Amino acid sequence: MAALDLRLVPAATACWVAALLLVAAPPVHSLFVAAGGALAAVAGVVTARRWSAARTVARPGGRRVLGQLVLVGLVVACAAGAVAGQSAASGRGAMTGLIDEGADVSVTGQVVASAVPVAGGLGGRSRLDLVVTSVEWTDVDGRARGAAHVTLLVLGGAELLGAPYGAVVSVSGTLRTLEPGDARAAMLMVASEDDGALVEIVARPGVITRAVNTVRTSFVRVSGALSPQARGLVPGVGIGDTSMLPPALDEALVVTSLTHVTAVSGSHFAIIAATITGICSLVRLPRAARVVLAGAVMTGFVLLVHPEPSVLRAAVMCAVALLAVMLGRSSQAVAALSVTVILLLLVDPWLARSYGFALSVLATAGLVLGTAPIGRALTRIMPSWLALAVAIPLAAQLACAPVIVLLDPSVSVYAVPANLLAAPALVPATILSVVSALLSPWWPALALAVGHVAGWSTWWIATVAEGFAAAPHARLPWVPGVGGAWLLAALTVLAVALCVARRSLVWWVRTRFFVLGWAAPPSRPGHRAAVARAGGRIARTVDPVLGPASAVLRPVRRAARPLAPLLVALGAGMAVVVVLALVRPPWAGILAGGPGPGPAGWPPDWEVAQCDVGQGDALVVRTSAGRALMVDVGPAGGGARTCLDELGIEHLDLLVLTHFHADHVAGLEEVLGAVEVTEAVVSPVIDPADQAARVLDLLARSDVRVTTARSELSGSVPGEAGVSWRVLAPTVDVAPPGGSHRDGDERSEASAKDEGRANDGSVAVEVRTQHLTLVALGDLERDGQAALLERLRAEGAADVDVVKMAHHGSAVQDAALARLLSPRVTLVSSGAGNTYGHPAPEAVTLYREVGSAILRTDECGTVGVLERDGELLVVGECG
Repeated sequence: MAALDLRLVPAATACWVAALLLVAAPPVHSLFVAAGGALAAVAGVVTARRWSAARTVARPGGRRVLGQLVLVGLVVACAAGAVAGQSAASGRGAMTGLIDEGADVSVTGQVVASAVPVAGGLGGRSRLDLVVTSVEWTDVDGRARGAAHVTLLVLGGAELLGAPYGAVVSVSGTLRTLEPGDARAAMLMVASEDDGALVEIVARPGVITRAVNTVRTSFVRVSGALSPQARGLVPGVGIGDTSMLPPALDEALVVTSLTHVTAVSGSHFAIIAATITGICSLVRLPRAARVVLAGAVMTGFVLLVHPEPSVLRAAVMCAVALLAVMLGRSSQAVAALSVTVILLLLVDPWLARSYGFALSVLATAGLVLGTAPIGRALTRIMPSWLALAVAIPLAAQLACAPVIVLLDPSVSVYAVPANLLAAPALVPATILSVVSALLSPWWPALALAVGHVAGWSTWWIATVAEGFAAAPHARLPWVPGVGGAWLLAALTVLAVALCVARRSLVWWVRTRFFVLGWAAPPSRPGHRAAVARAGGRIARTVDPVLGPASAVLRPVRRAARPLAPLLVALGAGMAVVVVLALVRPPWAGILAGGPGPGPAGWPPDWEVAQCDVGQGDALVVRTSAGRALMVDVGPAGGGARTCLDELGIEHLDLLVLTHFHADHVAGLEEVLGAVEVTEAVVSPVIDPADQAARVLDLLARSDVRVTTARSELSGSVPGEAGVSWRVLAPTVDVAPPGGSHRDGDERSEASAKDEGRANDGSVAVEVRTQHLTLVALGDLERDGQAALLERLRAEGAADVDVVKMAHHGSAVQDAALARLLSPRVTLVSSGAGNTYGHPAPEAVTLYREVGSAILRTDECGTVGVLERDGELLVVGECG
């Protein structure tokens, strides 16, 4: 077996680390790093010249270190220079200042990523990536125009879907900043159609791009006649288009780590390259012709699937391998991968922060470096052919797992068997899908027939994914964030090291136990002499220290010898307990008698859930494991109890009942029968009286402490989420209600006058977690919203992350309040097919225009919101 060429690995790693850190740092840091890298390279060259001049015979290791110093220094200097140069280029003109100010601009640029609907049922929102070539903005002196070269993430409505890939478009909107280190300079929130700021196509795509767009569009149209799974998977496997992939199947692919099936990457390129190579061998083409043909096919495939990060990695690595073949040199996968990483990061340093690029590189590295040793280790317990088949997905999974947990803090239990079973179907699925795509513009009938055959292969992939995803504990929750990634990486390295050194480890442990008198001597031939030598070494080291106490320790060892197995088992058990405490798999809660972490497929770190209770309201904010804060409980029989069960909630630290209308409080009896409630905050407006009396009586009989909402009422909830809350409305203090229905006749005259104004007496509450701010507006009408707006303006309130829209999305919405809150996500709780017209189109449009994503329970069912790396993510049927 040829030795691995790892000489370029340090340079590629250093280049990646430098780019990863510098793209999020000020440009001046890149200049310092570039200077440092250049100085290191110069120092290495000068030292080597001095050795040569002095005719010093250096150790081979010393020359290798000098060579690595020069190479790594040059690569780091080039990477830092690329970051500095591109940062300076993108910051020319007034663009940087406009982004910081959040200015209204009109930009012209080329579409470099196809417009796609935003996942999660976000009210018809769409997005595309745009490389801006010029920008026009409004200032006090009128209109001004300047040049720019930045990439913007454009977020708008359905009008974006009409902007073809490769076209030059003009778009108007408002600039918003993104996280530092993002490859895109900012987000552009597209202005509404009412303002006359439509997306205008300035120039159509070029001839080649138009041909590619025609193939992709035709293929998607032809695939629409296939079965649901084939409709989503055949275009996904062939061209990476997942626009028609069913949400349930998409989730199953995520749970089983089969998302690479629809994310075109190295496996697809390998299949296409192997097919072309086989055809060339059949017709006996010369080597040069094979290289040219393979290069042309790979280039066409890149254009067809679009140059995503994983596609670029696979394409450049194929090009490096083809160049090696052309030059008559043996192909070294590790060297080719290292060259690929360096070249791509020098061209686009922001790829260092791309999860797709990282997963593609790590999967390839895992396959190249891990398949052979893992296969050799597995041959001890299974046939060699099966060991190799298992080693391939296992190596890729082990390499990618620490990065995957950054995206989703969980571990796929059945990833290896799922990939092992699905892999054979990927080959025919890929070939047939690409053939169907190429035929679709010219011969749709034949393309459809080929697509049906490809669907037979994707049926097997879908069956495997859905079968394993439905298995018990298919996904175990993991520690979120960078700490969880490092923990998983450390455990992976430890497990691999233990497996590789298993025999040596067993022998070492048995030797030590024998020398200390705790176990019988090893029985394998040749071990007795080794044990004697080891015993002598240990005795020479230990006896000077423990010699005086040996007489005392000898009887202790003899007495404890029978307990050795018990002590080993106890130590192993403690290690398992520590791991379970960190990981907390779902079955740990079941063994403890409690529910799991949330609905099927939900991550355990969800923060806000809008329950689908039909035409009513029930909102849950997680405060800690099994505990929550809840706002309203929905109508009787609406499903609030079921929602709490699915969310794994056993205790409510606080229950806010915004007002006493049945669609908000009639489900209280069901909720009180399912969970414990510590405290309730209720509206000061006792209307309707009979419903209010019933609610207060239920709370009193359940020993729930009741507090009447009033201005400035606030509190905090102990727990891991660090939740605090305060009452925003009603802003006028009213006498508290009685504790039960028997106090109804004793209500104050002021309270009686409030009857009939229950909606504007709704309790609007602000809830803050560690990651986001939520405002629930109850059923506030025009007067109530106006009063709240006045209060928030007086406080100088900042934007919030999530808003529960007032009154189920009725047409009565205060536009100024919506603009002031400017939420990133708006929740609308309304029943499907309700007769009230909720949510009203104008209400949805209002919040959409302020840049908010709309999540409706009548369309999405129960939905959840969580925060990851500064971005809000949606989970549920619309997630």
